[in-house]
Amino acid sequence: MGELSRRQLLAGSAVVALGAAAAPAVVGCSKNSDAAATGHGDWVELETAMKETTLDGHQVRLRAYNGKIPGPLIEARPGDTLRIRLKNSLPPYDSSAWTGDHNVPHGLDATNLHVHGLDVVPHIFEPVGTSDPLAPQIVVGPGETKEYVFELPADHPPGFNFYHPHKHGSTSAQVGSGLDGLIIMRGAIEVVTEIKAAREIVLALQAIGLFPSEDDPNVWQYLPVQNAIWQTFGGFVTIFGKRTNLRGGFTTGDYALHYFLLNGEPFFKEEHDYTPGKETEPKGTQLPVQRLTIAPGEVVRFRMLNGATDNMMPIVVDGHDMYLTAMDGVNFPETRVILERQPGDTTEQVLVATGNRTDFLIKGNAKPGIYRIRQLAQTAQFLKSDEKVVAEIEVTGPPKNMAVPTKLPVPSRLYPLIKPEEVKNVRMIEFMTSTPGMINLVTGGDYLVNNAIYNEKEVPVVTHLDDVEEWWIKVGTGHPGGDEGHPFHIHVNSFEVISVDGKPLPPGTIQDTVWVGAGQTVVIRQRYKQHVGKSVFHCHILPHEDTGMMSNFLILPPGEDMTHKH
Repeated sequence: MGELSRRQLLAGSAVVALGAAAAPAVVGCSKNSDAAATGHGDWVELETAMKETTLDGHQVRLRAYNGKIPGPLIEARPGDTLRIRLKNSLPPYDSSAWTGDHNVPHGLDATNLHVHGLDVVPHIFEPVGTSDPLAPQIVVGPGETKEYVFELPADHPPGFNFYHPHKHGSTSAQVGSGLDGLIIMRGAIEVVTEIKAAREIVLALQAIGLFPSEDDPNVWQYLPVQNAIWQTFGGFVTIFGKRTNLRGGFTTGDYALHYFLLNGEPFFKEEHDYTPGKETEPKGTQLPVQRLTIAPGEVVRFRMLNGATDNMMPIVVDGHDMYLTAMDGVNFPETRVILERQPGDTTEQVLVATGNRTDFLIKGNAKPGIYRIRQLAQTAQFLKSDEKVVAEIEVTGPPKNMAVPTKLPVPSRLYPLIKPEEVKNVRMIEFMTSTPGMINLVTGGDYLVNNAIYNEKEVPVVTHLDDVEEWWIKVGTGHPGGDEGHPFHIHVNSFEVISVDGKPLPPGTIQDTVWVGAGQTVVIRQRYKQHVGKSVFHCHILPHEDTGMMSNFLILPPGEDMTHKH
């Protein structure tokens, strides 16, 4: 892992690291790594629990895996068996007032696990790998333990992935208070001479949403009482439409206090603006950032995760060409050169939506100086997102003359690419938003897929192993409030992004999450390989997912029909 040195903090500030900024703890699960690092043989032990700490001078209650934010880094290789034992040590939460509506946030003490980006058996429904269309989601209650066993395909692409909870109704609150962890698949790309020579720097981006605690206003947390809804317009909390004196409530992305973290340390703060007419424009404050030192001509390999719940991030590295090598854990056959941007430019070098991961190389500028990694300002979502400096690169020291690779190993599991004539079926998928809500009356907003709110027992999409499908994913703008984009994510198999709003993308742009702007249409193609079972696709703005913008799909063996299995 690379050396992310912490910048000297401003005098008087009190920032405490929540996780290891330079090197997240590695949990070995590969036959070729130190499995003893877990302390339990070849099992990866993950414990979900509350974490009390200080964040930018505020006393906070967060949620963490093994007490770390982000959670421990898991490393694996193709052909490994990945065994994860998840223990839920979250305290009990009172959902007795819950109406039973699946799309109302609830059950914040229950959790489960999604290994986002891994090409493994479907694992959201009980039991793992089930093809029963009526199967319920896996729910790990407080004090319970769940064991997951994943057989990684021998041709699994090496790449950067992550893990997080996916229990409907509590996903957003749990991820939005710290529950993300990292997974790196090692493989053929690691032996490319230029890649092997480059230092590896992980940039794990997360966001923490907070409100004052109901029992102690000096403590900040995200633990709203059941059915409490934060009203962005007005800045108060309601229950079934009636105003209360509560300090916090469930939210679709707006918080009283919102921090953005890099490897566990805050780099940007947002505060809700209570000024009438400014409610969707949080007051942003840039915080001191971490600084990485590299030499002129040195090549460094960055691996970036957007693990936030809802903030799309157009990323630039000032003064440097970006050598893009991978998206979402699958490398390109050739390095893509994205020309440098200068301060003031408004177009990104790479767009990293929530759930996206990206790998890129930077070659230290010949001119010594300080260069910034920035998220450009964007207004593509419900809330305005200010420009944010994520970190700084200080180019200094004796020059080096390191090379950047041009050719990369072909990820054989996903090649050759799908030919248009192989497409067996074309599907239309539309994300729709409507406020005020006509279906989800408790939350006050409808977040829909193809005009339907999520139903755990319905399976609108049924396909078969080895089928090739083309999906046209659209974000509709015909309803009030439908003027923001949404990141589309599907489980089990990656897809190739063919075009964005009619503009073709370079062949081999393989992802599992793709940003779809308001009014846009994105075309993807996918082949259902190896794994059968019931799974989900959804918007990866997690408050939208939790309140209904998700749908089930079922992969069956060839020739088999959907039946209810008991």
